Amino acid sequence: EPPHLRIFSAQQLVTEIPECLRARRRLLKSKLNEDEMLLSITQFPLLGSATSTYIDGQGPTSGPLLRSQLLSDDCLHQIPPFALEIDGIIERRGSVPHTAVPVFRDKDTPWPFIDPELSPATLDFGTLRLPEAGSGSGSGGSRDRDSGYAMGVQSKSRSSSNGPANTAAMNGGQPANSFAHGRFMEVLQLDPPPVSSPLLDIPSGRNSILLDSPLFGVGSGGILRVTLCAADLDEARVLYDHLAPISAIMIALTAGTPIVRGYLTDRDSYWDVQCSAVDDRSAQERGFAPLTTAKGKLMKSRFGTIDNYLGPGPNSKDMSFNPEYNDMYYTYDSGANVKMMNAGVDKELSQHVSRLFIRDLHFATAKMLREKDDATGSRSNGQEHFKRFLGCNRQNVCLYPPNTRTRSGWEVEFMSLEVQLTDEENAAYITFIVLLSRVILSYRLNLYLPISMMDQNMARAQSVNAVKEQLFYFRRDLFSGQDGKQSGPGRISRGGNNSNWNESQGDAAGATTPERDAPHNQNLGIGSPDTAEYVELTINEILNGSPTHKVTGLLTIVLSYLPSMGLEYSAEQELRRQLVLIRRRASGKLCTLATWMRNFVQQHPDYRHDSVVSPKVNYDMLCTLNDIEEGR
Repeated sequence: EPPHLRIFSAQQLVTEIPECLRARRRLLKSKLNEDEMLLSITQFPLLGSATSTYIDGQGPTSGPLLRSQLLSDDCLHQIPPFALEIDGIIERRGSVPHTAVPVFRDKDTPWPFIDPELSPATLDFGTLRLPEAGSGSGSGGSRDRDSGYAMGVQSKSRSSSNGPANTAAMNGGQPANSFAHGRFMEVLQLDPPPVSSPLLDIPSGRNSILLDSPLFGVGSGGILRVTLCAADLDEARVLYDHLAPISAIMIALTAGTPIVRGYLTDRDSYWDVQCSAVDDRSAQERGFAPLTTAKGKLMKSRFGTIDNYLGPGPNSKDMSFNPEYNDMYYTYDSGANVKMMNAGVDKELSQHVSRLFIRDLHFATAKMLREKDDATGSRSNGQEHFKRFLGCNRQNVCLYPPNTRTRSGWEVEFMSLEVQLTDEENAAYITFIVLLSRVILSYRLNLYLPISMMDQNMARAQSVNAVKEQLFYFRRDLFSGQDGKQSGPGRISRGGNNSNWNESQGDAAGATTPERDAPHNQNLGIGSPDTAEYVELTINEILNGSPTHKVTGLLTIVLSYLPSMGLEYSAEQELRRQLVLIRRRASGKLCTLATWMRNFVQQHPDYRHDSVVSPKVNYDMLCTLNDIEEGR
C-alpha cells in the first residue's frame, strides 16, 4: 500500500502509542537487576561530576576515546559508530569542543563562580593552527577537514564543477580573490571578531561550569522524537515550515534538565548545551581565521535550529510564505544548488539540500560507499549515503525523503521535545504534535515567524521557568495569509528585556550589515493590537488563547478539530484527557519536570544552597522520581 497510508489511525493514536511505550518500558525493566531502576529523564544529573562514581568499575578520565578530563571512556558504548562519531567531531574541529553552562546563583553559591575541575586556561578552544604551505589543511589535524570551495550566493567561476562562490553576502564583508592549490578561491578578509561573538564560543570560566566532550551532546539530552508521515513533498514542506516555530514552545513545556554535572544551572532545558557539545566547525568556519580552505563561515552548529523555510512549493496556491521570513544568512554548496535548480528544483528546496554538503560526514562504512552490494550484486542508489548526511545535520525539525528500501514516504521529524518521566506524559506530547500536524494541514494554519525571531524564542525557552516567566513571539492571526494578504505589519512588544529584540538580534546573529537588518525593520515595526502580524505572548496565551490580543490558542484549535475525526466517544474523551496535561502545563497549574527537580533539590535537608547537587541529594531525587513513575 502507499507509504503515507501506513500512519496511525486516530483510534491507534489513543490506544497503541501509550501501550507501545509501556511495553518497551516493561521489556527494559525485565532486564534489570533488583538494585537497578530505569528512569526516562534527559540526562543523569551527575554525569561528569568529580564527586560521584556512577559506573561499576569506572576507569580513569582522559582516556584515548573521549579525551575528556571529566568523563571516563567507560561512559561510551564500545560499538564502533559511537566512537567514530565522537572522534569525527573532534578531528573535524581540530580540538575537543567545550561548552560553558551558566550556574544558578543560589544564596550561598560562591560568586563569581569558578569551575573547580576545569579552567579555560587548560583547555584547547581550537586556536588557529596555520597549515603548512601546500598542506591543504585549514586548521591543523591529520586530514583535510576544510578542503573545498567557499560557498555562497553567486557563482563567479566556471573553472570547477563544484562552483566556487561569493561569500560576501553570507559573511557580511567584501571578498578578495586569491589562488590556493591551483584553484580559484574567494577569501573573505575578516577583522578579528569581538570577544562576545557567538561564533567563538569561548567560555570565560566565570559563573559557568565547563563541559569537555561531545558525549555531553551525542549521548545526553534525551529527545522525544515524533516522526510524521506526509502524503507527498508539498505536504511535508507545509509540516516542516509550520512546526518549526512551535519548537520553542514545546522545549519550554517539556523542560527537564536543570542539573548538569552535579550543579543547578541557570537554565531548564538542554538544547543549546547539546548543540554546542557537538559543534564540529573548524576555526575558519567559526570565524577564528580568514577563509582559505573552508567552504564558508557557518553561523550554527550542525545541531540547531533550521536555517531556512522551504515554502509551500512552486505548484501550491498557498501564498502565506514570504521569502523575507528567511532573514538569517547561511552558507550552502552553490555547485549542488545550481545542479538541482537546473534540474527543476525550486530555490528554497535546493538551498535546503545544498546546505547539507557544506559539512562532512564524520564517518562512512565501506558498504555505504560501495557502488554494488557484494552479496546481491545490486547497485546502490545512494539513499543510505544521503541518509547519513541527514543524520549528521539535526535541526529542530528534519525532512526525510522517501526510501525505497524501507518503503517509507516523505517524513518530517519533530526534534524539540525533551523526554518526560512517565509514559503517559510522553504519549500526551506525541498525541498533541500529531493532532497539531493534522490541524495545520486541515485548517491551513499560518504559523510563520522570521527565522531570527524563532531563534530568539528558542533562547528564551531554555530559561529557568520559561513557561511562566518568558514571552515568546507568535503570529497573532493563524488563519490569514494564504491569499498573500497579511493581517498587517509590525509587532506588539510587552516591555522588559524581551522588547529589545531588534537591538539584541544583531549581536546574537553575529552580523551587523545594513542588508542584514533590512528585513527586521520592514517586518517588525511596532503595530496596533488589532493588526500587528506578531505579538509577544506567554505560553499560556499561545496554547490556551488570549482575548486581549485576539489570539486563538493552538490547543483550542486542536480541541475544535477532534469532532471532525469521527472517533468513538470513549476515544475522543481519552484524547481530551491527554490534552489536559498540555493545558495545565501551559497555564502553570502543573510544573515542568525541571521545576520539580529544582524544587526538590532546594528543599532537600542536605542541600547547602551553593548550587551543588551532592550524590545523596541526587540519589534521593532519582528514587523519588522512580516512585512517581511506578505509581507509588
